[in-house]
Amino acid sequence: MSSQIFNCLVHSVQTATEYLEKCLYTVRIGHNDFLNGYFPATELISRIYDEDESADRLIHRLSRGFHLNIWALIVLALPIWGAPQVPCYFSFGDSLVDNGNNNNLSTSAKVNYPPYGIDFPDGPTGRFTNGRTILDILGQLVGFENYIPPFAAATSQDIIKGVNYGSGAAGIRDETGRQLGDRISFNKQLLNHQKVVSNIASLLGSQAAANEYLGRCLYTVVIGSNDYINNYLMPQIYPTSKLYTPAQYAEVLVQQYSQQLMTLYNNGARKIALFGLGPIGCTPAEISIYRTTTCVDSVNAAVQLFNDKLKFLVDDFNRQLTDAKFIYINITSIQSGDPATIGLQILNQPCCKVSETGLCKPGVRPCTFRAIYLFWDSFHPTETVNVLTATRAYNGLLPTDAYPMDIRQLIIFFRLYNASIYISSGTPDRLLGIRRFCFIIFNPQTTLGAQQIPCFFSFGDSLVDNGNNNNLNTTSKANYRPYGIDFPDGPTGRFTNGRTIIDIVGILLGFNDFIPPFATASGQEIIKGINYGSGGAGIRDETGKHRGDNLSFNKQMLNHRTTISRIASLIGNETSARKHLNKCLYSVMIGSNDYINNYYLPQNYNSSSKYTPDQYAAALIQQYLHQLMTLYNYGARKLVLFGLGPLGCIPTEISMFPTPTCVDSINDAVQLFNDRLKQLVEDLNTKLSQAKLIYINVSSIQFGAPASIVHFASFQ
Repeated sequence: MSSQIFNCLVHSVQTATEYLEKCLYTVRIGHNDFLNGYFPATELISRIYDEDESADRLIHRLSRGFHLNIWALIVLALPIWGAPQVPCYFSFGDSLVDNGNNNNLSTSAKVNYPPYGIDFPDGPTGRFTNGRTILDILGQLVGFENYIPPFAAATSQDIIKGVNYGSGAAGIRDETGRQLGDRISFNKQLLNHQKVVSNIASLLGSQAAANEYLGRCLYTVVIGSNDYINNYLMPQIYPTSKLYTPAQYAEVLVQQYSQQLMTLYNNGARKIALFGLGPIGCTPAEISIYRTTTCVDSVNAAVQLFNDKLKFLVDDFNRQLTDAKFIYINITSIQSGDPATIGLQILNQPCCKVSETGLCKPGVRPCTFRAIYLFWDSFHPTETVNVLTATRAYNGLLPTDAYPMDIRQLIIFFRLYNASIYISSGTPDRLLGIRRFCFIIFNPQTTLGAQQIPCFFSFGDSLVDNGNNNNLNTTSKANYRPYGIDFPDGPTGRFTNGRTIIDIVGILLGFNDFIPPFATASGQEIIKGINYGSGGAGIRDETGKHRGDNLSFNKQMLNHRTTISRIASLIGNETSARKHLNKCLYSVMIGSNDYINNYYLPQNYNSSSKYTPDQYAAALIQQYLHQLMTLYNYGARKLVLFGLGPLGCIPTEISMFPTPTCVDSINDAVQLFNDRLKQLVEDLNTKLSQAKLIYINVSSIQFGAPASIVHFASFQ
């Protein structure tokens, strides 16, 4: 992955202005489009500049921003847009997420003093790092405006949006960390959560209402490190290393963890992200204890036994608890690789001066360039590493980062689940189809919740038709049973048992109602979009005419022209209408009938005698180009073009060609069209700088081919 690195050479610092004026900035840029647009340097500087802050903190903030790789830089410097993707977020864990719960406990495991929080807006708050924790960053990524409050300070109004129960030195086992003093073990955190659940039930009026609400929340658990650092690896205090081999201890831990997670499930949790343990043998504390300069392999091997069993536990829960989804976040995968890619240079020394406890000495000045340090103290990572961990937990960079999906996909999964879309649970193979579908619709920075676009217009054939053919003189209509048997309104003209692709895309885009068919759309509803799809329709006007009337793509665009005039009347004028339409999403799913109900019906149409398959594909694409240019001239700027599926595999074609398998000659002909359509997308994106077109590879989606399913990943 390419990165963007800024190096600042400092001569002297008196004020922020003088500092910035004396800096030398060098820029090395790899993939510009990795940003999905551009990153304005002026915005970065405005966020960095604060004339009241110390030069030391300014240096750190510059180094932090300028040494992170691109995606982390975005997280640090850009706001998260959109409504929260979940109504509430509950966090459990240890010092990696503690944000103040230990402050008033009698314990040495608390850090509500400087230099902790030196880079956090509120200073020392009890967070065991220089800036934000993993929880803080995840909360921002999920869309929360404010940080999730600690249980110790949460008010009755706070709890409805979530609570952080994390406690420094806490573990799965109750005795873990006792040599440090008081702490809130995972069992105690669960008891605190039960109190919160009762309070939420009171606020919402009933336990049933609370359960329904809590089922929509996100839960993360980051725990287990102390069961090694402050238990198993301390034989002078705890007997566990004498009682259990590393494999036995991992088994005992995961068994107890399983029971605790069932308690969480019984209290309403349904979206649960379990963080594995990081490479504990690489912490400065363990390196010092074992008197080595490199990671302690035996410690990391013991921890990996726990991680492996935790991943199996996720599978077990997903098989048993079908109304919930557990995911495993692989910290080891996330923190592996070359640390230099995010600017880390000092890997086994803490940034701050530490005491015998391994925590920072109070009031002692820490290192200046904190962004180049992996560790803040002898145990805990710097904010730089927390950004890495949280970002890849939310949106995995590698397939190994999260299993069977990342947090972003978990949220999308439940949106689909709650919309009653059938999804098989369990293994990655079963989830592959829905993961691919989600990738088509959502940019990695896209948030769920509010409606993402003002309007959605759909063009196409029977794959999207939702009633436009009902009153036409045609056999291509489906407003009768058993069509619609699984649709809330029964038979509506949809050519399937339930919802169409466009119905589901509309749900994912945040529309509360299905996009109406042109045939019945009226009044203000047309401002939010219309579905023009018609069964039997094609790119060519004559396609499908042997079945009766249909609305060809050309006719659908004439209908859209009528809609534009109606929108102009509603909004005020044509200029306002065009500005509105520029913001809309347009999808086109057409071309199948030009083969099924044209080229491969030589008894009705002469196209197969006039053209070879390659010539026919070229003729179709040429006409399609003119039609898309008309759509562009009407104001379309965000266009999604669906390729054709493997038509040779549908039952009608298999029956026409006496074969029990797919008809390869038909699929080959269709692929010629798809290849040209993909090239057309590239050509139009080059030509039409104000628009963006993307190609959806339906064949890849339906057959699991390794090819990319989205030719252009996102709108810019």
